[in-house]
Amino acid sequence: MNVIKNKCAFVFSILLCLGSITGCTNDETSVNETTVTVTDMVDDSITIKKNPEKVACISRTTYDFLVAFGLGDKIDGAYSGTLNNDWVSLIYPKSADHYVYKYENSYELFLSRGIDLVLAPEKYIADDLNSHGIPALCVSLYGNPTFDNYVTFFSQLVTQIWDDPAVKVKADAWENKVNNAITDIQSELSEHEIQERTLYYIRGDKDKGIGYTDTKGSFTEYAYRILGFDFIGADLTTNKPSIEEIIASNPDTFVAGGIYQNRNINLLKTTEPYSSLDAVINDSIYSIPVGFTAFEQISAMTPIFLYDQANKIYPDYFSYDINKMIKESVLDYFGMELTDEQISYMKQGLSPKGESQI
Repeated sequence: MNVIKNKCAFVFSILLCLGSITGCTNDETSVNETTVTVTDMVDDSITIKKNPEKVACISRTTYDFLVAFGLGDKIDGAYSGTLNNDWVSLIYPKSADHYVYKYENSYELFLSRGIDLVLAPEKYIADDLNSHGIPALCVSLYGNPTFDNYVTFFSQLVTQIWDDPAVKVKADAWENKVNNAITDIQSELSEHEIQERTLYYIRGDKDKGIGYTDTKGSFTEYAYRILGFDFIGADLTTNKPSIEEIIASNPDTFVAGGIYQNRNINLLKTTEPYSSLDAVINDSIYSIPVGFTAFEQISAMTPIFLYDQANKIYPDYFSYDINKMIKESVLDYFGMELTDEQISYMKQGLSPKGESQI
């Protein structure tokens, strides 16, 4: 009888152990199904909640993409510089419901708002938030050492974080469009003897005048290299060069973007010593459209940005229908049908009413 009892006890113990192991396995599977480990743009690997429901888009290159890929309802808020744009409120009225964040915010604020994920513009911001238990990924407009391998980085990151098939369809379609734009432009330029020219980009999302640009590793440096230019900012040690540095570089071409672009272009044409530069005298100055974002900021409009600049800089080689592209893309990504007049204003860097956004 004792032998039988002992055998029963032994079998029961094994079953308990198997049950425990099965339970552990189920728990681990559950954890694995609800989290995902991803690597951000500074090569930091972070484990975050899969399919997060409340995201803070502090990085200015993320809000546009999430809305365009159908994830607008997952956004809690965005950087003030992103939301303070008349085009955003027109194209995406739901933006009025999104919290307005500063560039730097306390971790307590994110805790109080129950944020699942912060998309941060700088490594130091992401590091600080992660150290306080706030999952944060760095998504920058700069790559290391260049942006060449980061053009589709965020769209691919999105599909790792959210497993919605519809999101992947939109992200993949965008990637195809941007890759086709790059291939189309490079192929056409390779058919011609293009003399390399220098280009100075005036960043106009802030009121910092002509002496505000992007440097090596930026998306703009990559984009204008694709367009056949030697990007002057790549050789600068600061994104705020002096007048003397700009004059010494004597660029063959100026391009100006952001809401301050028209003011900056006017400064070029009317202010010494800029007005004496050959590029200004020859009117080799080009503007960049401003819509849901400034087009030179990597976004849903990146393919159109490349085509638009190709049209303007090489009118003998390119004649893409930019108006049609803008109308179709805004309708597809944001569900808004723009008028021809609104598209004209967008291309001029103006507000939806044709006014300055300053």
